[in-house]
Order: sequence, then C-alpha cells, then structure tokens
Amino acid sequence: MTTIRLREQDLDWRDIQDEIVALDTLGAMYYVLRGTGAVVWRLLAYSTTPDEIVERLVETYGIDQTRAADDVDHFLATLKGRGLLAS
Repeated sequence: MTTIRLREQDLDWRDIQDEIVALDTLGAMYYVLRGTGAVVWRLLAYSTTPDEIVERLVETYGIDQTRAADDVDHFLATLKGRGLLAS
C-alpha cells in the first residue's frame, strides 16, 4: 500500500499538549486539530498508510473498522484538497 505524509515545505506545526496547531504558509491557513484529527496528523508527519491510520483509530478509540476507514478516507481527501499532503 502506498505511504502518505504531510507536505514538508511551507507547513509548520507544533504538538501542544493534546492538540496540533498548524500553519499552512502557502495557503495562509491556520488549523487546530484535536482528538482523532491530531492522532492522524501525527501519523502523517512521519509517513504512514491509510490502513495503519485505520488500525490506530480502531485500537485507540474502539470504533468499528468500517467507520474508521470511511472517516480516514474523508479526512485524507480533505487534506489532499487543501494541498497539505506530499505529492
């Protein structure tokens, strides 16, 4: 399966307590992620696969695998649409 990761250039972020605070300097957008969004962001920072993300969400939150997969697909599509994933 193909690995995916966050774009490295023009994307600054910090892990502050239980949140991710990110600044997309290219798109001039500011993001704050908590909960599952923060978990996914941390995984994407170091390269992962969608299946690994789903597995982590199922393990961490005890949710159904189908629901986790749907949520991950939606979240990744949003990040891709905003240009936050590496090409």
